[in-house]
Amino acid sequence: MNKEQTIQHYMKKLGIDHDEAEQMWLDEQEDNLPELTEEQKAVEKEMMRADRKKETTPRKRERTPDENKIAIMQQIIAALSLDVDVVVKNPEREIEFDFLGNRYRLTLSKPRK
Repeated sequence: MNKEQTIQHYMKKLGIDHDEAEQMWLDEQEDNLPELTEEQKAVEKEMMRADRKKETTPRKRERTPDENKIAIMQQIIAALSLDVDVVVKNPEREIEFDFLGNRYRLTLSKPRK
């Protein structure tokens, strides 16, 4: 955003007049940060580093089964089982079957919002 757009944005969002918004913009443009010494820069750099402890044991996450997906897959398997042998790879997600000498795979996905 340019200067005038920023001022208009301040006026709209903060409900202030043009002079106050322009003063805010000018204050932001000024460099108010003091010059740091080498020691202060070293301290700043050290403080910005995040201390992250590496996990020694992996987390055990339990996934709850999606009952709707299981029900859909059971319906598909029931429909296919009349004519072909169905191999269930994952009861919520994937099945394989042979039809007329060809191997097929059906994968059920539920996209996130």
